[in-house]
Amino acid sequence: MGGSNHFRVTLSVKKEPDAGPVYCKMETSARFRQLKTVKLSIDATYRFDISFKPPQLLQSLNIGGESVDLIEQSRDGTACAYSAYHCTKGAKPSARGHREDLAIAMRVLGSGYLTTCLQIKYYKPEDHSHCDWGSRLHCIELDCSSVEGRLVTVDKETYRKLGIES
Repeated sequence: MGGSNHFRVTLSVKKEPDAGPVYCKMETSARFRQLKTVKLSIDATYRFDISFKPPQLLQSLNIGGESVDLIEQSRDGTACAYSAYHCTKGAKPSARGHREDLAIAMRVLGSGYLTTCLQIKYYKPEDHSHCDWGSRLHCIELDCSSVEGRLVTVDKETYRKLGIES
């Protein structure tokens, strides 16, 4: 029997081409599945940076139901980092009072499948007053564990806002 494997995944999202900030907001209504909503523009490209401590081998990444290419950015004895791009071309602006799910699925060698879901709201590209309002999202930390390399469980999820870095 294999042992338990614990690691932290840090996920950050930036708007390309200039690594622009992405915003999120706390929901005041209990009608939504999650307490936080990440705001994205339609017809835009976003860079997802994913790091692992301790280092893990990320075999595949799926964002919003689509397989995306991974670029390994760095690796040492304590951590590793990957980048991938996700395009929102073809997405429709979210209806008022509605939120979308953006599923993120990773296959981590030796640990198994890790899935998480961001609650998002899509905005028209020119709608800066809503899309660029709220807290600047620094990153989302996922404290994970895997038993016997089959399925990764997220034990704790933490949204870090810019300026509240740990």
